Amino acid sequence: MGKLTNNPLGDPLGKVGNFVGGKWKDGIYWIRARVLPAQKGTVKEQHDYIALRRRSFAYKQMNNRNVMRILGNIGRRNLTLLIDNIWTDYCIRHHIHNMTGLNLFVKSNQSNLFNSIPNKSSVWVEASNAAILTNLKVSKGDLESTPILTAVYTGTTLVVTFAATCYTNGAGTDLVYVACAKKPQLNVLSWEPLLFLYPPSRGNSKTRTDATVTLTLPAGLTASDLTAFLFFKDAAGTIGFSDSTALQVTTS
Repeated sequence: MGKLTNNPLGDPLGKVGNFVGGKWKDGIYWIRARVLPAQKGTVKEQHDYIALRRRSFAYKQMNNRNVMRILGNIGRRNLTLLIDNIWTDYCIRHHIHNMTGLNLFVKSNQSNLFNSIPNKSSVWVEASNAAILTNLKVSKGDLESTPILTAVYTGTTLVVTFAATCYTNGAGTDLVYVACAKKPQLNVLSWEPLLFLYPPSRGNSKTRTDATVTLTLPAGLTASDLTAFLFFKDAAGTIGFSDSTALQVTTS
């Protein structure tokens, strides 16, 4: 470390601690704080920069928000057919007063969808690292549910088949509902995945005994982008809806 050749109140020359002194040509002495040059290209600075980026951004949190955006988008676009008719109905039947039907829909689906992402700590990729839509529940209730056997998209028609056998509180007269989701497409402007749900339909007035139901969809869709959902409601309306079941759509 250098030193001042005189005390700070006298004629300082050189440097000491955080101060540096000198003398102008006209004989006037000066003293100022010592400024060290910035070292922006060192290995240490690189490591600090990488560590800062890791601390300030987390894909895991971003992916969780992506899931919340998907669910909020579905709910807002289907307030009547999905939220009011099914999820608010469930809240009323179960005396759930501390949340709305939309709140219940989001809460019931958030964890399942988020945990279905293969690598939650990596960037959302539609083809390989996104939420698996068969984990989505479009309906919630106490009526017996039934798995989908086949879900086939041909032209403009989605045909869903299922077993008509009942084991608990289901009945052949139960009303059949079908819905279909088109997988999230990444919005490159806002960097958030948006999902489109073809809303629940009564399915041509079919009942559980028919063991099949159809839904009209637009032409030109890709079957691998679609997920079919099936659920029921008892004819008398005393039990309400069933949980939905889901299956990836195929072309044959």
